[in-house]
Amino acid sequence: MANSTTLSEQIYDELYHDITDQRLVCGQKLTLKILKERFKVSHTPIREALTRLSENGLVTYYSNCGVTVKEFTENDIRQIFQMIGELDALAIQFCKNAFSEAPLIFELEQIIKKGNALLAENKIAEWKDYSEEFHIAFYRHAQNDYLNDAAKKLRSQVEVLSCMYYQPVNVEDINMRHSEIFECIKNGDFDSAANLMRKHLQFDMVYALNAYQEAQKKKA
Repeated sequence: MANSTTLSEQIYDELYHDITDQRLVCGQKLTLKILKERFKVSHTPIREALTRLSENGLVTYYSNCGVTVKEFTENDIRQIFQMIGELDALAIQFCKNAFSEAPLIFELEQIIKKGNALLAENKIAEWKDYSEEFHIAFYRHAQNDYLNDAAKKLRSQVEVLSCMYYQPVNVEDINMRHSEIFECIKNGDFDSAANLMRKHLQFDMVYALNAYQEAQKKKA
């Protein structure tokens, strides 16, 4: 904790994972006072962290009183998954060159193997990280900063929503779709892989909507 920038990054990372793993749930209010007591620091690094979380669409930030963890509507969910599906598909297309193909295949193969092993042990929380890495790998190998920046905010919100539907019955299907996309990439069929990615995110949208509707019923 050498300086305010380092403090801000540490606070951001901790709050980011608390939100995306839903230890801090959608709609939960956090005041600057609560956060100051939790992290034992001044307001400055906390405000810097909250500003970054707000930019990523994870909180609604009120400068004088704190934040509320973002809540989603059904329309939000539809638009988020529609857009991230297109961006993920575009990232796949950007990987379609000789310099990206072999490193991408190697990385995806390692992700798939590790994910399969974790799922076989029913370690869904750990598998979730590899599920996210599967998608992020395409952006790394696409090597387009503008595309990566366009997807960053949406990827954060998808992480939050995925916590609502990462149940055993769903993750088996998600894992299977990742494998299907990987097989297309391995065979050099990037167009089919992109189309499968779009369909994959459409199914995830359905899972998220169903989970959202169930959560609303419990609140009623």
